[in-house]
Parts: sequence; C-alpha cells; structure tokens
Amino acid sequence: MATEISNPEQPQPKNQRSPEFESLYANNFAFESSVWDLKIIFGQLDQTLGVIDQHTAMTLPWSGAKLLIYYLATNVAAQEIVNGEIKLPASVIPPEPPPIPEEHKDNPVFQKVYEKFRELHKEFLKSL
Repeated sequence: MATEISNPEQPQPKNQRSPEFESLYANNFAFESSVWDLKIIFGQLDQTLGVIDQHTAMTLPWSGAKLLIYYLATNVAAQEIVNGEIKLPASVIPPEPPPIPEEHKDNPVFQKVYEKFRELHKEFLKSL
C-alpha cells in the first residue's frame, strides 16, 4: 500500500510472508478507535459456550482504514458480479443508529456524525 506519491521508476515491493504468518477465520469483528488509528478485533462465535472468542487484533492508521474500505468494496462487488448477491440474515443487519444522547444534541459535530451514520445505514440497506 502506497500512501505517499511514489517514484514511478522505483520498483514496487513484492509480497513476502513472514515465518509467523497465520491464516485465521473470523465471523465477528469489533472496533476500537483513537485519534491516531483504528483497531479491528477479530473473533469467532463459539456456540457451545455462547461467547465470541476474540483471537486477533490488527491496528491500522486512518489512511489504511480508508484504503481498506475501498479494497473491501471492490472485492465484495466482484464477488457479487461473479457469484450473485451476498445474502445477509435479518438477524445480522445493523439496526438504525440510535438517537444522539440528550447531552450532545446541541453539539454540531455529533449532529454531523449522526447524520453521516444515518446516511451510511440507508446506503447499506439499499445494497441488500
């Protein structure tokens, strides 16, 4: 991933897997954000225990998170073009964002964030 303007004459680095490389499965994810970055915590539902077994976290700078949105969207689009619409059970469709808490109703930043969340939610529902 190049986040800066690169020299077109400079060869692109090749992917190489470290000896510690692992390939894991996750059907659950959670997020922790800070001013500097976004941590994505991956886990898997263990139905026998009724818990999400969180096993891996990856922290990305915000520039990487923004690029990840693009690459995830292109991969999902390609998958649906080739293999058909990805169906989601009603039980996993995110609910509408809750209203702004009373103590933040007059905060213009909270209002903008809330409106963006609602807009993204509507766009997501349209994509189903």
